[in-house]
Parts: sequence; structure tokens; C-alpha cells
Amino acid sequence: MFTAVIPTLNRPKELGNAVSSILSQTVLPDELLIVDQSIDEQSLIQVRSLMSGFKNIELSYIHDSTIPGLVAAKRVAAKRAKGDIVCFLEDDIVLENDFIEQITQGFSQKPDMLGCCGIVTNMPQQVFIHKFIFGLFHRGIFTDKRVGIYGEVEGREHQLIASKMLSGGLSAWRREVFESVPFDPTNGFFMLEDVDFSTRVEKRFGPHLYINPNARLEHLCSPLNREALAPRHKRKLIEYIKFYKNRRNWAFSTISLLWLLVGLFFESFFKLITTRSIWPLKEYFVGIYEGFRH
Repeated sequence: MFTAVIPTLNRPKELGNAVSSILSQTVLPDELLIVDQSIDEQSLIQVRSLMSGFKNIELSYIHDSTIPGLVAAKRVAAKRAKGDIVCFLEDDIVLENDFIEQITQGFSQKPDMLGCCGIVTNMPQQVFIHKFIFGLFHRGIFTDKRVGIYGEVEGREHQLIASKMLSGGLSAWRREVFESVPFDPTNGFFMLEDVDFSTRVEKRFGPHLYINPNARLEHLCSPLNREALAPRHKRKLIEYIKFYKNRRNWAFSTISLLWLLVGLFFESFFKLITTRSIWPLKEYFVGIYEGFRH
């Protein structure tokens, strides 16, 4: 049984597009689980209208504006989902029509696989120097294979790629994972919530996580509920430090963080030059201060 999960907050139009792409799949989910934190019922009305002709998909709709954030919404969904495979999706994505089919095929091909994510197709192609610098400074506990895959891989028939970091808004998990590694809303992660969760799973179970380049979607990045550049820059620093603090006893964790902070300083200095504004360096140092202070 396959459950598709969408946490959502005040994005009825985007949610409608996401649900429509789910209903156009070559393989339909058995359950569609919406965790709606919106203040009104616009999203609920939209989804019920779209689902009216799909009697073979069970709609589970949780509308609760008191759920405090994305990670808490995922925790609620993980407890409620009925599927053996639970797939988390963002509310501003559009799936290619065989996304679910490719995800389920991946689990069949790799019986030991506990989690996987697809790829985002509409990310801008990264120039070589960006990929090189990212890979140079994201080492040790911050090693991330996703850069260099998203926006770069075309077509189908690709091999699954082992990765300890998965993207949360296009990830699928065997339900038993949540029994040992629950979503933890007390950690305070937002930007790195998917990295935090997937690396905890990898630490608990070993290397059983994969990127599936054949499962593809577009992320249309709604401007609603998104921070401006300066707060996001600071938040990234805070969450990287928090990520380290939760893993300070892992091998090479301290040197990994120090080396990453060097790279993020250069990134901030480059942004200072391109924006002709002091805010990137200001938010860099404020982020470090607040990250270590808490």
C-alpha cells in the first residue's frame, strides 16, 4: 500500500496543482494524506473537488492550524499513514506522470532500501566552479551528493545512487523507519529538516538510502511562506551549527563544521560583492553567534 503525503499551509492554488499531478499518475496512490495547517478551508474545498471522481483513492484530510510547522506535520502524518511506503511531497510541486511508478519500482529493485528521493528537474544547471566549491567545503558530516544530480540528469533507466542525505519534499520511506527514527519537531530545523532526518536514519540503520534519478518532478517554489534572502542566509548558518551540535560525537564532525564555515564565509563575501550590501557578512556573523549561543 502506498500513501502520498502533502503538508500544506495557506497555498490552495499550489496544492491543487500538486494534487492534480498525483491524480494523473500512471500508478495511483492507495491513500492521499493531506496535513493542512491553513487558517481557512480553501485548500480542503479544492482537494475534495479534485478527488470527487477518484473513489479508489482513500482521502485522509487533517485540518489543524495549531500544528506547529513542517516537521510537526510530518510527525502527525507518519503516525496516521496506512501505507507500507509513505511518500512526502511539497505542496508546490508538479510530478511527472510516472513519479510514483518509478518510486515503487525502486523499492522493488532494492528490497533493502529504507528510503529514497526523486530529483528536481527545473533547478538551474550548476556551473562547474559552483559544484567544485560546494563539494570542496561540504565534507564529512556535511557531504551531500544531491548537488550535481538535480538539474543535471536527463531521461530514465538510471541506476539508483546511494546517498545519506535525501530531500524531504520528494522522499519516500518504509513505514517501519518511523518506529525507530521519529520526526523531531523539538530540534527546530526547517531548511535542514530533511538532512537531519535522513542522516539520523542512515546512522541508525546503515547505508540503505538512495536517490532515484528516474522519479522526477518540478518544484515551482511558491513565494508564500518563504523568508527573504537575509533571514534565510542567517537561518542556514544557525541550522548548520545546530546540525553539528546534534552530531558532535560523530567522526570528523568538528573539523567538518570549521571547514564548512570557511566556505560559507567566502560565499557571504561573494554575495557582499554581487549585492553591494553588507547584509551577507552581517547575517553570517549573526548566524554563527546565534547558532553557538543556543
